[in-house]
Amino acid sequence: LELLHALEPMRFPILVVNDGSGEKFRPLFTRCAALPGVEVVEHAINLGKGAALRTGFNHALCRFPSATGIVTAAADGQHHPDDVRKVADAFLDHPSRLVLGARQFRSDVPLRSRSGNQFTRGLFRLLHGANLRDTQTGLRGIPRSLAEAMLRSTAFGYEFELDMLIVARQL
Repeated sequence: LELLHALEPMRFPILVVNDGSGEKFRPLFTRCAALPGVEVVEHAINLGKGAALRTGFNHALCRFPSATGIVTAAADGQHHPDDVRKVADAFLDHPSRLVLGARQFRSDVPLRSRSGNQFTRGLFRLLHGANLRDTQTGLRGIPRSLAEAMLRSTAFGYEFELDMLIVARQL
């Protein structure tokens, strides 16, 4: 909710995907939906990050057929509103490119997250020849063509984001 309030003066509609968070969080999503320019789409049960992204992509592409792309941001506080704006601006400057908002991996980031990202960065560099600082960032500016291609992905979890990087290199 804090991120949404901080982004309120955005020039674009905001879509929130509730991936089956349960009744405990219903009041939060009700408050989100009450904000101007915010729309909430829900899954009845948790289907995973990839499924939530796919649902958001599909809804956005259908609802906003003239959109050149989509900016995604995790709502768990790991992305600063200014960074979301920077990615949106960079995407507007280059609407046919995937724009990644790389996180800073400080000492307060759990070892599992840091080591997982180091592993996928190394693997991606080895297999695809691209050196990315953050392969698992949720902050992305995604061209429409890539979002459409990702609707065909069968990944349900976090591997969806890695699949997106691979597909982006092929487009």
